[in-house]
Amino acid sequence: MPETSVNRTLIRLLVGGPQSEWPAALHQGKITGPWVAADRGALYLMKMGITPILTLGDLDSIHVEKRSDFVHGLPSLINKEDQIQTDTEAILQEVERRYQPQMIEIYGATGGRLDHLLNNIFMFAKPYLRSIATHSRLIDKSNVIDFYLPGAYTITKQPGMQYLGFAAITPVKGLTLIDEKYPLNDWEGPVTIWGSNEFIGQKNHFSFKTGMIAVIQSKDAN
Repeated sequence: MPETSVNRTLIRLLVGGPQSEWPAALHQGKITGPWVAADRGALYLMKMGITPILTLGDLDSIHVEKRSDFVHGLPSLINKEDQIQTDTEAILQEVERRYQPQMIEIYGATGGRLDHLLNNIFMFAKPYLRSIATHSRLIDKSNVIDFYLPGAYTITKQPGMQYLGFAAITPVKGLTLIDEKYPLNDWEGPVTIWGSNEFIGQKNHFSFKTGMIAVIQSKDAN
């Protein structure tokens, strides 16, 4: 797909986390692209008959005897320039540079290794990803995570989600949960998470003055 024809409203990224954490719609192939992939995510997509428009990684998770045929089927394969960044961080920057999407949905970023999960959340606090954070969303079968910079916001309850969590992924000032089940007024402090809050109605509001907040909508695992 030529880059000029890519839908810049929404890009979906699949990284290499365990498939057990995918939402059912992804397993069923019901989530449309355009898709991009980080390393093993490309293999998962190709097995579902989906060709990512961009893939980043050395594909060392693919058996060497099959790698050349697999690579030939990818329209755009790039490697990251250094080993300081993770594949996920690097491809997010490349997606932003090439496509400037209004939203990036990230799948396969949870489950498995805990260091990977923590990095996939806290990476957005890094200065070079800060501007991407506000239009990035992590999605798995039980969670939807959005990222916010200082301001006042209305959040809408995602279908099927029961709980609402607020995580300060950097130190925060002035955090106020206005009309959630458990309110909070003008809180200031270090990296902290408030879990098991809940919506009152379909929309609720919050605000804060400095830092970065991750809002986590979640439900109990099946």
